[in-house]
Amino acid sequence: MPADVGPYDGRRARRKRCDACVKRRIKCHGGTPCETCRRMDRQCKTTIKGTTSGPVFVGQNTQAVITSTKNDSKVPQCVSPKGLNRNLPYFFVSFLPMNIFTGEKVPMGLELLDLAKTSPALRDAIHAVAALHRRQHCQLTFTKEDVYNDLAESLEAYDQAVRCILDRIDSNDLLEDPSALWTTFLLGLFELMRDSTGTNWLSHFLHGTCTILRLQDPDTLSSLGVDNTQKRTFFLATRTFEIARSLIYSSPTFLSELRWTSALAKLWSGAGADLWHPKEALFDMLPHISALSIRAARFCETAKELPVDTQRAQIQSLANKSLVLGESLQLWWSDTVAWDQATQYPIMNNGIQRKPDIELMVGYLYYHAISIYISGTYDYHVHWTCFGAPHAPVLSQSTIDWHVVEILRLSQELLKLGAAGVLLFFPLRVAGARVMDLCSRCDILNLLHTVQQRGFVVATAFTLDLSELWVG
Repeated sequence: MPADVGPYDGRRARRKRCDACVKRRIKCHGGTPCETCRRMDRQCKTTIKGTTSGPVFVGQNTQAVITSTKNDSKVPQCVSPKGLNRNLPYFFVSFLPMNIFTGEKVPMGLELLDLAKTSPALRDAIHAVAALHRRQHCQLTFTKEDVYNDLAESLEAYDQAVRCILDRIDSNDLLEDPSALWTTFLLGLFELMRDSTGTNWLSHFLHGTCTILRLQDPDTLSSLGVDNTQKRTFFLATRTFEIARSLIYSSPTFLSELRWTSALAKLWSGAGADLWHPKEALFDMLPHISALSIRAARFCETAKELPVDTQRAQIQSLANKSLVLGESLQLWWSDTVAWDQATQYPIMNNGIQRKPDIELMVGYLYYHAISIYISGTYDYHVHWTCFGAPHAPVLSQSTIDWHVVEILRLSQELLKLGAAGVLLFFPLRVAGARVMDLCSRCDILNLLHTVQQRGFVVATAFTLDLSELWVG
């Protein structure tokens, strides 16, 4: 088992911006070294401030050590059976309906319910998330003792889940266990609900869920068997987070690799045909757009060092690739609108009210966000905006304004329908970077506040990030 696989408990080591980025007063994307320090070829150090004690596990490019320390928090020595019996039902009856991550074709709730029967680690992770969410969501009706007990139980359940995963890694059978995937994912959700910076979630996802997914054989997506079906359900339920991570942090994703894109094409034409939805076609494209954006950004940083002929060739090549992706994006839009109209017409004709399609709305939401995103890859740089520059998918301000309006409308509707607020972070961040009027900015802040009230305190990081951007 690789040494960089597994959850990371960041409660003991709160990582913020690296010292160099703090000094320059710029955003730091994390990692060691961070992207900025890597480009500038300088030492990257982060001053770590110790907080609550707990296990530290796995760090990328660091000397990761599992440590055992005295626990300063007064938490129970074991998870209370009473709390477990209370919080497991709460997770499925209250938390999941309030945070819908998938459509009906991907039965996340049923999958978790089935796997939790035989997985202590998954039960502990579910318990941790439910206890923390109950504490955050029901504080007004809780006594101080109830609030304390739920926090203590959530921390203890979290620690137990981490220890279980460590044991599975030691036994070298983690990759074969579908419940381990869900456990690392829920441990990451726990950090999104507890760590307002988002740094601990990134560590969890990179070293846990993302790494385990990357080590899987892509062909298992279309293979038969109960375990492969469970892994497929997990992949489709969580790949949105991997894509959003890549887009938000301008970081490469394994999903753009040929072996994964080929496996997905095989899935949709075979075993996964019944699971296909127009949203999936869009999400198949997003990793390639992220990869192209990263290439364009790296070119712009080093362009002055290149010969003029090489510059021109790369500027033209990047523009051509963007146009191909832009055309694919517009084709997706027209095909999906047609599909939407065709599927709702028979229902309307029979006088039956159509049930909202959350997956379709998420697809539309990310279409509007990625349209602005791919335009921003080029319209911020003179290489594609000066006179005589190669044509690139640069949007007019009026078109960008339309996309922003749609992002805000769809975000509001999705929250009303119970969609998980964490799905909105990338679209709202993109809209916030382009919005000009005070009213729309307030709408974005209100949406982020709603997500925060629903338990995901990491929304605070996006609020602060946008506030600094607007002030600057």
